Amino acid sequence: MTTLTQSQDLEMFDARGSLARAEHELNLFNSFGKVETEKSLRLDLLLEQDALDDSTEELEQLKIMYDRNNLADVTAQMVLNRAERNLQRQQISVELAQSEITKWVQLGMARAQTDLDYDVTYAKLNIAYLEAEHTSSRAELNAEINDLKLFIAELRADSEDE
Repeated sequence: MTTLTQSQDLEMFDARGSLARAEHELNLFNSFGKVETEKSLRLDLLLEQDALDDSTEELEQLKIMYDRNNLADVTAQMVLNRAERNLQRQQISVELAQSEITKWVQLGMARAQTDLDYDVTYAKLNIAYLEAEHTSSRAELNAEINDLKLFIAELRADSEDE
């Protein structure tokens, strides 16, 4: 019985530890995880937007420079084409950064919240299950002990009658 009790105590300790960790992760997420992730994504968007603005300005500067210097048309066109491709890539990067923010706000945040809520609920249910199981095990053991005591009493009574 002592071994069973110790085993049950260890199970409960482990289950309570799991619950504490799940609740801690949920609290961290609710305290600043959501906000920090969104801030980080918005910063990424700003950086992409800055790079887009830089590419746009560079293209304009190159156009002005080549118009003033009357450099060879082929060289000027190559440089301008390269700058335009860079500008297009940067526009796509900005769109992707905006999309990441939207996905996080609409899906990622909710999914993370759901996962953490599930972990906490699962840990609580596991504790309730273990408590019920332990209560049932103890009741069964006590019933067996009582049966054995009754059997021993009957044996003693029989041996005294002989």
